[in-house]
Parts: sequence; C-alpha cells; structure tokens
Amino acid sequence: MSRHRVEVTETYAKGVQDNPWSVDRRVTATESAACLRPVEVKANGQRRLIACGRRLPADRQCDACRVRIHVTEVRRVQE
Repeated sequence: MSRHRVEVTETYAKGVQDNPWSVDRRVTATESAACLRPVEVKANGQRRLIACGRRLPADRQCDACRVRIHVTEVRRVQE
C-alpha cells in the first residue's frame, strides 16, 4: 500500500475579493511496497507484467498498490 502523510495549511485573507484563500499541501512521508498482483499487458506482440496500480481502477488494485492519504495536520490561518 502506498501511504502518503500530508500537512495542509489553509490561509484566508478577510476582505480580499480576488482569491481570498490559499491552500498549501506538503507531503511529509511516503511508504510503499511491491505489487502483489501484477497485470499482464500485451503490446506489439510482446507480453509484459506491470503493477496493477498502473492499469486497474482503485477498487481492483492490490493492497500494495492502493494509495492511502493520511492528513496529519490541518491549519487554518486568517490574515
């Protein structure tokens, strides 16, 4: 499973008409593992195995390829 830990900072400027907010996302850590169920792909008469995360939709991917995002901190700042 690919896990990404993310910190989010939301900044809001009171009284501003154009773009009154800003969101900043920062990845603090990433963990991943090898694919458990590679998928066979045929192209130009050749066969090749690739990670299921590159080919299948998320609900059909193995646990190693499925992406998980964990938001560790959300800060809201008003200027």
